[in-house]
Amino acid sequence: MFKPPRPASMGLNLAPMVDVMMCLIIFFLLASKIVSAESQPLQLAYAVAAQEVDRAELGLRVTINVRPSHTGNENEAEFVVVDFVMDDEGAQIRERMLQPADLNRYLQGRANRARKNGEELRCVIRADKQVMYQHVEVVLRGCGLAKIAKIIFSTNKGPEPEDGA
Repeated sequence: MFKPPRPASMGLNLAPMVDVMMCLIIFFLLASKIVSAESQPLQLAYAVAAQEVDRAELGLRVTINVRPSHTGNENEAEFVVVDFVMDDEGAQIRERMLQPADLNRYLQGRANRARKNGEELRCVIRADKQVMYQHVEVVLRGCGLAKIAKIIFSTNKGPEPEDGA
């Protein structure tokens, strides 16, 4: 007489799932450290006469974040250029830190490329309120040398809050 086979005990092998989960945890921990180190939020100044500008009106632009140096020296600042570039792959955002001399060459190159394409380049300056004016002046001088006439300062609208927030 034929006996039916005994059902095999089925078990779930969790080792690959644990390996994948550990890799994901490590990835997200490292990625969050990198993002938090590079994306230091800016404390923009307040301006009572500030006006809202529609992003569509900005057109071709380059944004320059001027933030305090990580060294804590107020005579130093970091210039982070955020550039919106249209290429074969579509719109891309490029972000890089430049030195003042490199900033001038970069702005002149971008302005020249825009003029060759028949476009007008605008510069959006986002300066932290802790940064000294001499560092903002570096960006303004670079815009002047590159013949960028349309400059927009990014600020918070309204009076400075009393609590200093």
